Amino acid sequence: MFEIKMTENESGQRVDRFLRKYLKDSTLGDIYKLFRKNKIKLNGKKAKENQMLNEGDVLQLYIEKPETEAKEDLPLPKPAKSLDVIFEDKNVIIVNKPAGLLTHPDKPGDTDTLIDRALYHIYKKKGAEQSETFSPAVCNRLDRNTGGIVIVAKNYKTLKAVNHTIRERGMQKLYLCIVAGKMEKSGEIKAFLKKDEGRNISSIRDTDEGEGKAIHTIFKTLAVSDTITELGMRFSLLEVELVTGRSHQIRAHFASLGHPLAGDMKYGDKYINEYFRKYYGLKYQYLYAYKVAFQEVHQDISYLKGKSFVCRLPANDAKIAGKLFGMEGI
Repeated sequence: MFEIKMTENESGQRVDRFLRKYLKDSTLGDIYKLFRKNKIKLNGKKAKENQMLNEGDVLQLYIEKPETEAKEDLPLPKPAKSLDVIFEDKNVIIVNKPAGLLTHPDKPGDTDTLIDRALYHIYKKKGAEQSETFSPAVCNRLDRNTGGIVIVAKNYKTLKAVNHTIRERGMQKLYLCIVAGKMEKSGEIKAFLKKDEGRNISSIRDTDEGEGKAIHTIFKTLAVSDTITELGMRFSLLEVELVTGRSHQIRAHFASLGHPLAGDMKYGDKYINEYFRKYYGLKYQYLYAYKVAFQEVHQDISYLKGKSFVCRLPANDAKIAGKLFGMEGI
């Protein structure tokens, strides 16, 4: 027999779900067999599969303790670059992800992702121990080629709270982007988005055809450029709020309206992209998640209510905005 004392990271989980992560080499059938044979107790009493764990609870397992290699003894590889941290406390890290960096691995072999950097940042500190059943996780994912603010939860309780806040639309997410053409001063656009997972591309429809998901985008025009002679068009700098947060929503939505993002190789115009690459050194779509504002939040992160976090644009992005729109310091 051995005991496991529950920490904040295990709190709020069902006993059976915790054991599926802890007893990695056991099948679900093996675990339920332990319940039937009364080999699992919680605080000295027979445990039920659906009981919820709380911090401080003690789980007794009347089996031989599995041989596991302690995570704290496994060195994490040092990433190529460190995190650009905007805010950090015991619960979260709010970071500025550069464009071109994966948020987390998409396939085996992907290394030096944002979450790799976050794990190294957290666990390199003296005394920091890795949980056997929880690993810090991102709460909002950005496309590889989109830069900006990403929130990393350090514990399970905070992960649930931030995800709940996002689902209930209690956190405002604002982006800056440059689109082709002159946009109206402000507006709201709604449609339906369908994702082709195989091709990793989203299509937009004005009406629901049964397979799409509703999308809602709010935008405000911050500036409009002069006409670029070589392209025969003007460009608009927009602040965009995602009311819904679907895959490629901003990129696909504005492209469907005839206003593709500058530099967008998937949804944009190749002549516009070639121009911006040649004259402005723009490698990716001009889209940056520059601000988050916590408005109506879950009670477990109540201290974040009313707080906003902003990141500055990369030097080249700021330079492009300065040249096109005469705006400095954004």
